[in-house]
Amino acid sequence: MKSVDPLQGKRVLITRAKSQVEGFIRKIEESGGVAISAPLLQIEPNDSNEAEISTILSKLEDYHCIVFTSANGVTHFKHYLDKYHISYDYLQHLIAASVGRKTSKKMKDIGLEVSIVPEEFVAEKLAESISTNLHTNAKILVIRGNLARPTLVTELQNKGYEVTDLVVYKTVHNVSEAKKLQSHIVNDELDYITFTSSSTVDSFMKVLNQVELHHHLKKLTFICIGPITNDTLKGYGFIGFMPQSYTIDDMVQLMIELEDN
Repeated sequence: MKSVDPLQGKRVLITRAKSQVEGFIRKIEESGGVAISAPLLQIEPNDSNEAEISTILSKLEDYHCIVFTSANGVTHFKHYLDKYHISYDYLQHLIAASVGRKTSKKMKDIGLEVSIVPEEFVAEKLAESISTNLHTNAKILVIRGNLARPTLVTELQNKGYEVTDLVVYKTVHNVSEAKKLQSHIVNDELDYITFTSSSTVDSFMKVLNQVELHHHLKKLTFICIGPITNDTLKGYGFIGFMPQSYTIDDMVQLMIELEDN
């Protein structure tokens, strides 16, 4: 008989930004687990790029399609729309594309109904989906963060589209937070470590990929949200598990399934 608390007592490290952990913590705790939050990344508006952002937002009517590669992109794009008092109505003529369900849901906050979503939540598949729904002389506005891979922009340009790459937020490594994790690892106080982006893997390994910690890290189970993140982890010599769908819900479900096996 399966436990009503399938993650009972399991200690799960969440490495994503502080502003994004609430829902993840709740889902882990609802399954009986113990969530330990260590935000290795901080998400900030890209104010150093504000002049370009302002210029592009004043010319939204020039674009045919707008693409968001993350929920963070939507949040900070909305921040700048509100800051410059730009009505969401100026977005209504745009074909909206999104990399996944969470991002699509967030886009409703600015009145966008998403019509293009790839079957697999990665940049290459999104580029394919866009190309099958958009004429090649269309102008596309891609909204992303500073650490997002440029793959989507490159793929769209290779398909003949005129693409504007707009970075509206930046991700900063939180080294001081990572150092606090050393005691958890040395004392074997973790069961799972979760990574929701390649940048969280890089930030974690930057501080904690030390020879004296390797035998502790090898005892842990790593859960990666998707293939790009998983490949980054493999690059550091560690093997991770990955859900079939690239969401927080599915990461928690994967941990439950691993406990059942």
